[in-house]
Amino acid sequence: MQPKYSSAAQTRYGGSIMRRIIFILLMSLVAARLLAGEKPVAQDELTTFKREYADVLALQGTPKDEILAIARILRAKPEIAIDRTAASGEYCLNSGLGTMVHFATKPERTPEDVVYEFDASGLIAAGLDPSRLQHLPEQGRMTPGVWYFLPKGQQDPHHGHAMASPTIAIAVNIK
Repeated sequence: MQPKYSSAAQTRYGGSIMRRIIFILLMSLVAARLLAGEKPVAQDELTTFKREYADVLALQGTPKDEILAIARILRAKPEIAIDRTAASGEYCLNSGLGTMVHFATKPERTPEDVVYEFDASGLIAAGLDPSRLQHLPEQGRMTPGVWYFLPKGQQDPHHGHAMASPTIAIAVNIK
């Protein structure tokens, strides 16, 4: 007895039938999960996404555009983002040339919501007298709007390590 279809046709139709069977099985599993009250994975991921990014998603206008501009910079060069949360509860954006900005993860707990730090070498060479500035205090003790100085090699409370160059810093309290 001759086969009804050629071997190529059998492979094509057999493969098609197998794909249909797999599709039906997968759809049955999804339907069973839905009937059992389980949320689809996509729903869980969307819920997690909305929770994690609620502050960003709530932004409109210039604040939204600004955070997106920062995101594009970080996407282009992610290594400039430094996690200092273990040392100070802050994230550091090291934009280069000794210029850094720290963001408090819990601004409600500190008057140092944002701390700007700069390599003071060029300013000292240009005549800045660091003895006229207060010494950088331990974390949480900065007065917003006051410039501080940290000599080269001394421990920076916002980094948790000694700095390789003299540093000036100023804090801003956003609240």
